[in-house]
Amino acid sequence: MPSDAKKREQQRKKDAAKARQAGKKTATKGEDSQINSTNSVTNGSSTQTNGTKELSQEEALCLKLEMDARLNAEARACTGSSAVHPKSRDIKISNFSITFHGSEMLQDALLELNCGRRYGLLGLNGSGKSTLLAVLGNREVPIPDHIDIFHLTREMPASEKSALQCVMEVDEERVRLEKMAEQLASCEDDESQEQLMDIYERLEDISADTAEARAANILHGLGFTKDMQNKKTKDFSGGWRMRIALARALYVKPHLLLLDEPTNHLDLDACVWLEEELKHYKRILVLISHSQDFLNGVCTNIIHINKKRLKYYTGNYDAFVKTRMELLENQMKQYNWEQDQINHMKNYIARFGHGSAKLARQAQSKEKTLAKMVAGGLTEKVTGEKTVTFYFPSCGTIPPPVIMVQNVSFRYNESTPWIYRNLEFGIDLDTRLALVGPNGAGKSTLLKLLYGDEMNNKAVYHQHRNAMNNFSNSFPADKCKDRTAAGPGQIAVGQRNRNSKQK
Repeated sequence: MPSDAKKREQQRKKDAAKARQAGKKTATKGEDSQINSTNSVTNGSSTQTNGTKELSQEEALCLKLEMDARLNAEARACTGSSAVHPKSRDIKISNFSITFHGSEMLQDALLELNCGRRYGLLGLNGSGKSTLLAVLGNREVPIPDHIDIFHLTREMPASEKSALQCVMEVDEERVRLEKMAEQLASCEDDESQEQLMDIYERLEDISADTAEARAANILHGLGFTKDMQNKKTKDFSGGWRMRIALARALYVKPHLLLLDEPTNHLDLDACVWLEEELKHYKRILVLISHSQDFLNGVCTNIIHINKKRLKYYTGNYDAFVKTRMELLENQMKQYNWEQDQINHMKNYIARFGHGSAKLARQAQSKEKTLAKMVAGGLTEKVTGEKTVTFYFPSCGTIPPPVIMVQNVSFRYNESTPWIYRNLEFGIDLDTRLALVGPNGAGKSTLLKLLYGDEMNNKAVYHQHRNAMNNFSNSFPADKCKDRTAAGPGQIAVGQRNRNSKQK
């Protein structure tokens, strides 16, 4: 039973919500016809089309991505039935199957998402993790209407609005929550009242009094300065617009939040802030990430997609690894014991099945026992998952320093500030170096300087004729012009044998 203090707190929230609704009822009457009643949001953005306006390259790309998403949805076939009360805050779908382009990804699985839990979705590449999130985001399976969904799929579309305005655009969400609160106020069952309290908390979070401060705080945590928050969205790169879309999701706080690799476009400080923000998420969170530290810090449960089924584990990623190793070890022991028993019984039946009457009866008894074991189902043999290994051949002995940087400065052009001034450092053969810094600090630029891509006639780049090096970029190659490398500067690269093999 709830305490008296909790009852008073709940009554205070009800009274505050009714007061807000009474003051805004006349204003929302004319808005009802203009509000989209759907509760499923993709990146929280709406698209406006103008037949007379020529589409920009960015808008054409956004339309192409939306068309691809629709084609993928048409190529999917999903089945499943809801196994919870219509007003429940949890999601439970039995006999859940997904077929994509004729390939079966899930078969008669059980999907169970409980409110207050944060799930990490794991599985091999191609096992259907992103497909599962897309199915939930598009409501291709029965999900209660009162559960709103935010699926973060791509960056915020470029527009004239500032980053702060994009995050604060939640009027439709506020009106939808107020209408839902009116409907639930007349329900007396426990599940409806619990849901009503959750809606009142969300209405307090997105109230007009604190809206701008909360939006600015979220953007600041994701790396936006005050000037950047007032900057137009169209002036941001794709990575920064992805952060804006993520900020909208954190601001709205939907009942079901679906995040696919949310840390891909974040620097280290933003990743740490996001981890702290998500570890206190009170509703349902499902995320895909390849960062073990991030999964350890955020997740309370792990869902593992394996052999077209969903397996649930309690705890974070480390607990999942430990528990799974123990289960696989016990499974292998059970498999070996069953195989030993089967071989022993088969040998006994073969030797004494046609012997004396006593031995024949014992052989028949073992044959029946063997048939029961097979009929009851045998333990599967543990098979290892597909793994990828990397091999870096030895380059031989190279005398230090392999790379030497002396008094090197760099900036993009004459009108921009210097990114590096008077750099001096050396790298030896046994050095393992990680570059850490905020976006735009010049991490990739430094690698390009070492590789030689960003040097021109104002700086000196020396490399021995037998020296070889390699630069791998995770983004499409983009050669930026009008960049200035100023001397006196010198980058010396240690010698490497050209005949050494590369894989």
